[in-house]
Amino acid sequence: MPHSPERSSRRAASTLLRLLAVTLLTVPASAIVMSTPAQAATETNFFSGTISAGASASWVWNNANPHSAVYKVGLSPIGASTSAACAFEVTNEWYERLNTGERKFHFTIKNVGSIACGTNVILSSLDGSTIGSTGGMDPSEIKTFSTQLTQIGQVFDMGLIGLLPSGATSSNTCRFKVLRTWYQRVPQGDVAQPVYLRAEVQNIGNIACSADVLKGVTPTESRLTQRTLNAGSSITTTWTNAVPTTATHVINVEPVELGCTMQITRHYYRQVINSNGSAERQLTLTLKNIGSAQCSARPLLSRI
Repeated sequence: MPHSPERSSRRAASTLLRLLAVTLLTVPASAIVMSTPAQAATETNFFSGTISAGASASWVWNNANPHSAVYKVGLSPIGASTSAACAFEVTNEWYERLNTGERKFHFTIKNVGSIACGTNVILSSLDGSTIGSTGGMDPSEIKTFSTQLTQIGQVFDMGLIGLLPSGATSSNTCRFKVLRTWYQRVPQGDVAQPVYLRAEVQNIGNIACSADVLKGVTPTESRLTQRTLNAGSSITTTWTNAVPTTATHVINVEPVELGCTMQITRHYYRQVINSNGSAERQLTLTLKNIGSAQCSARPLLSRI
């Protein structure tokens, strides 16, 4: 159900208490419009401040409740010039659980452009359900999980993977991250050809512990142009006019042929200044064929 005004006010009032900022040194396609589900929420929206080209900044979302929530970070860069885009990428995301039961969500963004600028950071969530448990995993251990994506007519529901760690001690928290996700079409029975979302999950903490693997679901809104790629090859596509600027985009892939295995290896947001002086937000993504044969796939987008 949608959040009540009281709950929304409490979220806004607690944002500064829940976010800890640490600066580190260091082509559009036809759209299929569907309603965004009620369980989607914008947790917070804030400005990063100016970040130098090549530098990063990190935040942590404390009290990441409910524990079934699956998080996704969207970015809306600000500060492009007529000669240079402002570009930002999410470079790291992970979940932490304390022995008190509190769950935290950590994320890092990086200025991947050529000029100093900033970005609005949009932390969004989907209500998730458990698709499996890692069981006990040692530090650095990796396991793979799979879940089928539901097809309604010719439109797929989108999947987003999150984690609920468990097993922290008084001296060590339990920390897990999703290393990568990919998509594969497989034969099932005589005629079924479902698409599976697969995810690699890693224990990135210092102690053996476990995590529930969660999947949030949202309808597909847009299907980008179908691409045919040789095994091991990639292609980069830009989704122009990525509005509204307050939206976080979920990206999935719909492989076409049986056995086709595709991955989104990178995505980032840009602001560009058009020749007429208007500012435009763009989403650039890279699709890679990680299978052993040439095949085709179509990137899918949704907004939360």
